[in-house]
Amino acid sequence: MKNTRLLLVLFCLSGLVNLNSQSLDQRVTLRYSNEPLGEVLAGISQDYQVRFSYSPNFIPVERRVTLHVVNEPLSVAMDDITSQVPVAYAAVGGQVLLKPDKSRENQLGQLQTLKGSVRQTSPIYPNEPKMDQRAKAERERLMRQMYPIGESGEPRVIKSGGDTYREVNLDVFYRPIPSAGEEKAPARKNSGDTRLAQISLLPFVGTNALRSNEITNKFSVNLLWGTNGGVNGMEVGGLVNHVRHDVQGVQVAGFGSTVGGKVTGTQVSGLFNIIGDTLTGVQASGLLNISGEAQAVQAAGLSNITKGNFTGVQAAGLFNVSAGDANGLQAAGLFNYSRGKAKSQFSSLFNIAEDVQVGQASALFNVGKKVGGFQIGLINVADTVSGVPIGLLNIIKKGYNRFEISANDALYANAALKLGAYRFYNIIHLGARWDKAQIPGDAAMSWGLGYGLGSALPLSPRLLLNIEAVAIHINEKERWTNELNLLNQLRFTLDFHQENRRTSFFAGPVANVLVSKLEDPETGEIGSAVIDPSYTLLHHNKGGTDVKLWAGLQAGLRF
Repeated sequence: MKNTRLLLVLFCLSGLVNLNSQSLDQRVTLRYSNEPLGEVLAGISQDYQVRFSYSPNFIPVERRVTLHVVNEPLSVAMDDITSQVPVAYAAVGGQVLLKPDKSRENQLGQLQTLKGSVRQTSPIYPNEPKMDQRAKAERERLMRQMYPIGESGEPRVIKSGGDTYREVNLDVFYRPIPSAGEEKAPARKNSGDTRLAQISLLPFVGTNALRSNEITNKFSVNLLWGTNGGVNGMEVGGLVNHVRHDVQGVQVAGFGSTVGGKVTGTQVSGLFNIIGDTLTGVQASGLLNISGEAQAVQAAGLSNITKGNFTGVQAAGLFNVSAGDANGLQAAGLFNYSRGKAKSQFSSLFNIAEDVQVGQASALFNVGKKVGGFQIGLINVADTVSGVPIGLLNIIKKGYNRFEISANDALYANAALKLGAYRFYNIIHLGARWDKAQIPGDAAMSWGLGYGLGSALPLSPRLLLNIEAVAIHINEKERWTNELNLLNQLRFTLDFHQENRRTSFFAGPVANVLVSKLEDPETGEIGSAVIDPSYTLLHHNKGGTDVKLWAGLQAGLRF
């Protein structure tokens, strides 16, 4: 019986040795060039089903290695790795164990394969099956009173004892949970003492001396230039006020004030105000105001700049800039810019913002994305406009953008470009007509160049009503006619199109009013010589001006 048990033990030990050796004896082909050790180990594990056990907190997985092995045992590859990285390895329990080896910097070899040993128990964490109920209850009570104070990494801890190993992840930083009655002391940004008042001539030359930038004062007077830790009341400076932390109250300076923290209250200076954090209140200066986020009224002779979101009013002689949303009114002599959304912008040159809630108005151009209100300017640019863009040229990416060809009784061939929104769009018109030349060799073509405004009203999914007003200057049989010769048209056309199609047919009546001061050099007659309708509703010729009114028809295709 004893012999049988001995044989069985020897058989198990030989199988364990074979299992350990198989991991390192299997042949591998590896090619890595200057790759991190962690990626190399992961690749070997995936391609050859080799399980590595190590802690990334102790093994330099970011160190780069170069490996070229062709049909060699894994142990050869591991020797090559350990020659480049200060680690050692051993085959244990069917896996390869890695550990740091500081004793060998450049040349590290294989550790001796570990043999199994009897499992040991820990007095702190005994084996679960043998743990009595009191020990388990005490351990659970302690764990409930502890919590991690930092994020755990992904350490792989090898639990010793016996000839088997397992990997567990632990939260290694713990501290007792504070009791219910324990209160944390509130953080104070204005460090140091709080005093009633201080007076200074220059920085650190005053009643607070070298502690000037640590002390918070309720009243501060700086004859020339002063420094404070904070102000909780009022500060007056002849030239410059400098506060390291926060200001609550009023700050007045002849030249300017700088605050490293927040300002809640009013800042007034002759030249500039600069705030490192948020502003809540009023900021006024002769030249420049700068703050982080602001919920305030900013007024400056030159410019206002916020480094975050802004809510309130910005008024400047030159420009206003908001690095975030401008949820309020921006009014400037030159331009307004908001990197985020804007509510209202008014300037003499241009306005730029992302989405616009109310509107933009300028003399030159306005740029926005989604405009919920109006745009008024010479040129308006937007993605979409739900309100009305009013300008000489409106470029709306998702608006009413059409090109059309048509004919009417005044101009036989017409082409027009229509740009803008459905509620309001611009029309650039070009037309021509051909008449019989009275003298052989004379020009027979007259042409017109015009501009107009229009609105497209949806009547049904397939029908639009276009109402347009266009003024066209008619050049009669010459390159350009200098005298007044203006054809004014009021058009009412119905646009027929299939659903989801942009090509359409349109037709409708046109009211024509031709105002002309052309004079025939031979007869002395006043009026156009080429546009002469067969009938007129009104014909008035007096004071050197000829006016004709008649109704016509226009039809064409839109694309």
